Amino acid sequence: MTFYEAALRVLEEATAPLHSEEITKRAIDKGLLSHVGKTPEVTMLSRLAAMARRTVGRRVMVTARDTFALTDWMLPEDAAALAQTGVAGTNPEEELPPYRPSERHPEPHAEYLRSIGRQADRKRRDDDRKKKFPPLPEVAFQLLEECKGALTPGELIARARTAELADDDLSVGALLDALAEDNQKRLDENRRPAFAAARAEGGELQVSIELSPPAEGGPSPAELMQTFCSAANLKFENGRVVLRADRARARVVEAEAPSGDEAALLQAARHATRDAKKAIARLLRRRLADFELGTFEKSCVRMLHALHFRELKVARRSKEGPLLTARKKDGSLELRYAVKLLKGNQPIERRHVQELKRDLSHLGANIGLVLSPGEARGEARGEAVAGSNLALLWCGDGLAEKFLEAHVGVKVATVELYEVDDAFFAQASKDAEEARLRREERQRDQGRPEAAASEGQAAPESAPASEGAAPAAAAAGAAAEGGESDEDGDDDEGGEGDEGPEAEGAAGPEGAAGEGRRRRRRRRRRRRGGQRPEGGPPGEAQAAEPGAAGESAPPAAPAAGDAPSPPPPAPSTPGAG
Repeated sequence: MTFYEAALRVLEEATAPLHSEEITKRAIDKGLLSHVGKTPEVTMLSRLAAMARRTVGRRVMVTARDTFALTDWMLPEDAAALAQTGVAGTNPEEELPPYRPSERHPEPHAEYLRSIGRQADRKRRDDDRKKKFPPLPEVAFQLLEECKGALTPGELIARARTAELADDDLSVGALLDALAEDNQKRLDENRRPAFAAARAEGGELQVSIELSPPAEGGPSPAELMQTFCSAANLKFENGRVVLRADRARARVVEAEAPSGDEAALLQAARHATRDAKKAIARLLRRRLADFELGTFEKSCVRMLHALHFRELKVARRSKEGPLLTARKKDGSLELRYAVKLLKGNQPIERRHVQELKRDLSHLGANIGLVLSPGEARGEARGEAVAGSNLALLWCGDGLAEKFLEAHVGVKVATVELYEVDDAFFAQASKDAEEARLRREERQRDQGRPEAAASEGQAAPESAPASEGAAPAAAAAGAAAEGGESDEDGDDDEGGEGDEGPEAEGAAGPEGAAGEGRRRRRRRRRRRRGGQRPEGGPPGEAQAAEPGAAGESAPPAAPAAGDAPSPPPPAPSTPGAG
């Protein structure tokens, strides 16, 4: 690893400021440097001095001449020592005249002018692009450290704009949200918050940094975070801060949701489910960080199996954790993974990702994967996506979320949340309207022939029927039926019946109609051969036989003036006379 990375490792293990020579000696003794050189002390001092003078992403600071410490310790920095650190003495050879004079500048030509013009256009385009600013927590920490006191959010924004470290559109709410989010991230990593907030006598908000180390009996990190939130008018619920942006999004969701107690209860249930999932993820992460290497390895292997990783094998073991190889099918491809397990809550650095990428070529893997309960630093995240090889980082809460996704190491309790589906009822209303239109169209189609039939029947119904029309029609029908029966075959019995007293006594229209019905009954009996069903009256055989053509109604009862019809004569037997 480089001199700077080795120095960070030595300082993290020492937990106290060290001289540059002592840092170099410990790094060489532990074999951390990939290249030592002839003068490692000078190289180490120059690198640490350069990194201590950085304004963005600074990790080391100067507490005395050539003595360095980590910025996370929040120790007071000596500005005079920083100005003298790493300054080499004057070289007497620099005062000597040069061996040869400086070369003359080439004469300008048209080609040079064109190239200069193109460079100017390119520079103008680069200036027109939106400038990228460092993260707000780093800018605020640097400005508060320089002033060595407390500042109001307005003064902090003004200084950041003067130093061109913040956008002109930066607001006080965005600044306080960024500082609260940084404090919450440190709190999740079991570290003290970096920013503190308090109200002055006039009620004005003052923001400062926590430089003093934690004292025994002092406020806990959670209490410091709660004090910051109360001073900045931020909600602190269930051990977490509720940012203004989150509250604005919640208000938008509540405005879009239906009003009423049911909607409020549903929204509260959703928030409770999300907060419970985050709390379980943090608890699971702390448990994974406290496990021994063997328990942590077996837990991660089961989680990978649940996420459809196959053929997990140990390629190499070390004190930090084993290196595994695995396969996973993704779509039509089967990818090979190199999985690096890092135990404990140590942060993931750039060297871990670099070592894993070097192992990809040796193991023939396509993608690297780092599993660790510790949080990944910014340098490690940048190295993970740099270059041709890709490395995935399942670190911190991300590792716990993978355990939740795989349903490994946790017990899942299903909670059903119901909500009225407006789209379902809208579709039902649409289907009902379409059915009504189809019914109306069907009724219109069926009403056309009925209207034509009603028009044809309107004339006879409206005109009064004459008294002799109905008897004449009935007599004509009876005569026609009687002629048909005579033509069908033998009608000896029918002839005898016609000459009986029924024909003589039948007078008027009612007698003619009754005579016609009796003829039809006799004709049906002749067709059946004169047989009746046993034990049944004559009406049963008549009802069982299908009606003849032209019959539209069952025979009516005889009128009051008609004589009862005599029983039919018995069929004649040959040889009886």
